[in-house]
Amino acid sequence: MLLSALLALVAGAGLQACQEPRPPAPTPPPPSAGAPAPALYAPTSPWNTPVPGDAQADAHSATMLHTVVEAARSRSFVIAVGEWSRPLYHADAATPRHTVTLTAPWAPASTISDVPIPANAVPDPAGDGHMVIVDRATGCEYDFWQAVRGADGGWSASWANATSTAGPGWYPRGLSATGSGAAGAAGVIRPEELRDGEIRHALFFAYPDTRAGAPVLPATEGDGRSTNAGAIPEGARLQLDPGVDLSALGLNPYETIVARALQRYGMILGDTGGGVGLVAQNPLSTTVPYPWGDQTYVDLPPSLLTHMRVLALGQPHDNTASLEPTPCATLR
Repeated sequence: MLLSALLALVAGAGLQACQEPRPPAPTPPPPSAGAPAPALYAPTSPWNTPVPGDAQADAHSATMLHTVVEAARSRSFVIAVGEWSRPLYHADAATPRHTVTLTAPWAPASTISDVPIPANAVPDPAGDGHMVIVDRATGCEYDFWQAVRGADGGWSASWANATSTAGPGWYPRGLSATGSGAAGAAGVIRPEELRDGEIRHALFFAYPDTRAGAPVLPATEGDGRSTNAGAIPEGARLQLDPGVDLSALGLNPYETIVARALQRYGMILGDTGGGVGLVAQNPLSTTVPYPWGDQTYVDLPPSLLTHMRVLALGQPHDNTASLEPTPCATLR
């Protein structure tokens, strides 16, 4: 569930990007005909709720933000696209159903059954092996950590769980496929959103210094280990100052789309990573092109982070996880 090795291979590149001028990025193509990115989760979900105009910064915002800026300067600030990202597939009533074997030694269940898995489904190639399937017929989402297709066509995973796409986008008792209890598709940047010119939800991000102990709501579990001053708990929301004039920052078109989302919705800390990273839908699972072309990681300007603030933290959440019954699948 950790993105513990996230960006390890690009840490040097991220540092170089902080120190040298960034080459101009290709201009995104104009919006094209096609289905808009479907809405995920309830309108009242923290993922879909804009930051209120009267939202206050946390009393320790500056100290916590310093750790984010330093992580980006010394490692990277990127969008993970081809690795440590989320393949997102769609299923329907005709999709074959599978019983998936769960292999993690700590797993409270050994199988999850009645899972629709498209024949073309492939997990993310990096160590977390994430894979997300949304069943359009039932409104169920299936989230996998370290998914593996066997030679016989069967599936196993270190862990998997299911939730409703009409819910909050968080597993209420934890045991998700992410470190924080977030649903697998939550906060993920999708190419349709960039094509259409707007991201209408908060963004999921990972960074190295997740705070040890209890996460804060809306997170429902946590895997943080840092006791450093300024470490941020999972569930914290950061916001790009809405008063910043984005046109003065020298952003390219897709960076501007991301920055607008960070102003309106912010980004929620959802996992531990090797650098500061947002997450995109893996191109393995879509034919819609990205404006940046074929890149595994997309550098973002670290200077964006200097204009951010950590919003007042939610209440600490009991970090005790248990299975939540779901009509979407049977875990036993």
